[in-house]
Amino acid sequence: MVPKNSASAEGDRETEGTAEAPPERTRPIRWVVGMGALVIVLSSSLVAGGMLLTSVLDYRAAADRRAEITSVARDMAQLSYSLDHQTFPKQVDQLASMTTGEYRQGLIDGRDGLRYILEQGKVKSSSDISAVGVERNDANSATVLLSVTTHITNTELKTPQTRHYRVAIGLVRQGPRWLVKSNDVIA
Repeated sequence: MVPKNSASAEGDRETEGTAEAPPERTRPIRWVVGMGALVIVLSSSLVAGGMLLTSVLDYRAAADRRAEITSVARDMAQLSYSLDHQTFPKQVDQLASMTTGEYRQGLIDGRDGLRYILEQGKVKSSSDISAVGVERNDANSATVLLSVTTHITNTELKTPQTRHYRVAIGLVRQGPRWLVKSNDVIA
């Protein structure tokens, strides 16, 4: 056997000492920082997506409400400006079912007088609605403006007479339904 010299033994100890030193911990720290940044980005994306989804849902709800409001107002205008002395009793019942409040009561109270006038004059009218716009609306009330053209015949008018009206129909929500509270000719 060859004896080891002391210098060589010390060199081996130094090499062994450096080999046993713990490896640097930069890799796990980078991973934790990267994951933290990813969590922040994903969280902010979820918050931004939630805010955008809320605005989209609000827009859709408002558009659906406007469509429902204009549909009810259009139906009311079409029915109330297209009168026929022969079908008036059925029409007035339909009109009454679409109304509320003082307007409804006035319609019911004036039913017989209006029927008499329509029958005496043999009145028939048809209507066309050329424009509809929501002037104002919120969750429980609305005002709709309409442009209505009527074509009227009666015992005095053998050829149809055309008349143009600008109408404001006021609506209120009662439960799930929109009901007419006013139907006013404004021009």
